[in-house]
Amino acid sequence: MSSGPDGAPAGAGHVPVSGDDARRGANGTGPSNRSAPLEIEGLVAGYGGVTALHDVTLTAGAGAITAVLGANGAGKTTLLRAVSGMIKPRRGRVLLGGHDVAGRSPEQVVRAGIAHVPEGQGVIAELTVEENLRIGMMSWPSGLGRWRAATGQQMPGGQQAAGSGRAERAAALDEAYGRFKPLSDRRRKLASTLSGGERQMLVIARALLSRPRVLLLDEPSLGLAPQIMAQVMDLVTGLSREHGLTIVLVEQNAREALAVADHGVVLNLGRIVASADASTLAADVTLRHHYLGF
Repeated sequence: MSSGPDGAPAGAGHVPVSGDDARRGANGTGPSNRSAPLEIEGLVAGYGGVTALHDVTLTAGAGAITAVLGANGAGKTTLLRAVSGMIKPRRGRVLLGGHDVAGRSPEQVVRAGIAHVPEGQGVIAELTVEENLRIGMMSWPSGLGRWRAATGQQMPGGQQAAGSGRAERAAALDEAYGRFKPLSDRRRKLASTLSGGERQMLVIARALLSRPRVLLLDEPSLGLAPQIMAQVMDLVTGLSREHGLTIVLVEQNAREALAVADHGVVLNLGRIVASADASTLAADVTLRHHYLGF
């Protein structure tokens, strides 16, 4: 994939998408390609006295793209927030590879292997591109912690552990810049100076630096020109097809989402009203008319 006139994502290339440090190995830099299913069971969540999700149950298959569709107010964003720990579910389970992460803090969810890219191109405008990217590595444990996780042994010399951690972070940044080349050219620039496409690239690259097994994308094409939106969707497809990343894609543009997804789920007023292969949902005339807007 090449970058567009608005600085849209270049080809994702060999983007690291592995999970925790034990899976990455002692050096912590290489992908494991061990995707995991995300299973949501009986999830109930909301805000104050308002219930936005009612007993939602779905499975995002390992290494597949699951599109979550519906009109504004259907509960799509609330679903991702409940999975990622931004809001605490009132009831239900969120299973990653069979382990329940429901109710954990956002930091704990990231360490478990779930990264969330919220809607609105959520860069920190006052920071540089590189400072934004470094935030993605904040969930990494120390070099000594990585060594213990991978080997079960004590690592002699704290300085060696610290040096190893710096080297790993530098290698991860170099890899991100190599795969998202427009970011490399602007690494010292403030994120506020980026175009819409470049900002979307930055938030996705930052999420990938946390080494997720599951990536939650909330309206990644929001506000982008059609050409740039198509390139973002190409990037999403590559992360799933080429790197085995499990992706949950929330999109208002149902046509574009179903074109890249393996499976689709339709929400209406916080309840699942349809769940099927993406091609089946796209071909359902009644569903398209009542819930999907095309």
